[in-house]
Amino acid sequence: MKKIKFALLPVSIFILCLNAAAQTEKEPLKAEFINNIVIDGEDLDWESAVSFFDESSGLMYSVANDDENIYILVKATVESAMTKFVMGGVEVWISADGKDKRTTGVKYPVPLSWEERFSSMRNNTTREDMQRQESERTYKTMELRGFENIKDNTYKVDELNIKAEYSGKNGNTIAEYKIPFNTFCKPEQINDKNVFAIGIVLNGMQMPNFGGGGGGQRFGDGQMQRQMREMSKGHSFWIYTQLTK
Repeated sequence: MKKIKFALLPVSIFILCLNAAAQTEKEPLKAEFINNIVIDGEDLDWESAVSFFDESSGLMYSVANDDENIYILVKATVESAMTKFVMGGVEVWISADGKDKRTTGVKYPVPLSWEERFSSMRNNTTREDMQRQESERTYKTMELRGFENIKDNTYKVDELNIKAEYSGKNGNTIAEYKIPFNTFCKPEQINDKNVFAIGIVLNGMQMPNFGGGGGGQRFGDGQMQRQMREMSKGHSFWIYTQLTK
């Protein structure tokens, strides 16, 4: 199989720094073919890839590929986005027919819900055990939906050919995803005419509901309430990707 490069066509892009590019529908930009990406949560092996910035979510992202896989890098450098990253989780959806639909995707990281945290507290779980449980769940498992020949379920991040990894080093929050072509598309769809859609969802931080009324706890009034309301909001956007030989 010949090397494949990606032409990225995101919905809305803003310049973040010299390494982050802007892109319009009339000027698709191509990412580099990279055949040595290691799924370890680090971005040193992504240096040749074009990076983009989505202002609404505060996320940077890149897409690359080798002969068999699509690789997606998502990075949060803004404090609010970093918090949502680990407290709300990130979802990556991919559609081989180019449509914005959430049918095939990976959720990673996968944070514990407040109900699960409260359950541990009620069971008198020690703080150390709770932290270990949360770390194992959040960073060592991923939720898969809609993939070929893979049951919708929660899996270890290194259990399948689909992989994900997180890192919080150097003041950044990074997640990498590896998705083999054969898990979501047919061979004939891998050509220079087909358009893939990749959706990235940054979920809002989960809030505890102490009142049982479905609205969650009110954290006072004024600035704090506005901040908590903003932190509970999620953001999503789509990237349109065309393979080129």
